[in-house]
Amino acid sequence: MEKIKYSVEDYPFADIIAIILNTTNLSKIHKEDHFEKYDLFTRDKDQSTKYHKLYYNNFSKKIEPTYTKFIKNVIRPLYNEEIVYQKIPTFRLHFPGNIAVGEYHKDKWYRDKEWHEEVCEMNFYLPFTKAYGTNTIWVESEEDKKDFSDMKTEYGECIRWDGANLTHGNKQNLTNTTRISVDFRVIPYSRYKPSNHGSINTKTKFEIGGYYKKI
Repeated sequence: MEKIKYSVEDYPFADIIAIILNTTNLSKIHKEDHFEKYDLFTRDKDQSTKYHKLYYNNFSKKIEPTYTKFIKNVIRPLYNEEIVYQKIPTFRLHFPGNIAVGEYHKDKWYRDKEWHEEVCEMNFYLPFTKAYGTNTIWVESEEDKKDFSDMKTEYGECIRWDGANLTHGNKQNLTNTTRISVDFRVIPYSRYKPSNHGSINTKTKFEIGGYYKKI
């Protein structure tokens, strides 16, 4: 697991997301008059809020330019070759009293196991609020060790980690702050090969031009 720091002045993700979600404080969005309360999320409902729709509907015009610059200048230099990266990062909301992802899992459960072993895909966790305690991802230190701990992260930090093989998930958020984040996946281009499988929510094929882009 590797923590990467970046400039929030150069990549002002939180400011952009706050405008899109119509809030002045992302971590306190649950206190806004316009906030919609949701029942405890399940796997099939954890991408279905009005805030998710606002994010995905505004991604190409308002978020993608900064995201592409971030990939090019911050993530690409971590590799000694071209990379294949998730074209649209997955949006997460972890409200107090709720969870962000409907189940504990390994990403490879939703892909072809042999494909995953060949491509060496890695996850990147990019919060736009402070992520800590029960409002963040809980992950084991080694595959199947089940010694879960919270992935503590500040705004201005990004974590590279092995979400394909490490079981991870959320606890019910008992803090008084909402965690808002995205996560995305990266493959070294030399290890890339297309897959016949598709993403669990949109069924987008795991291939360049579908789920991935190359840089």
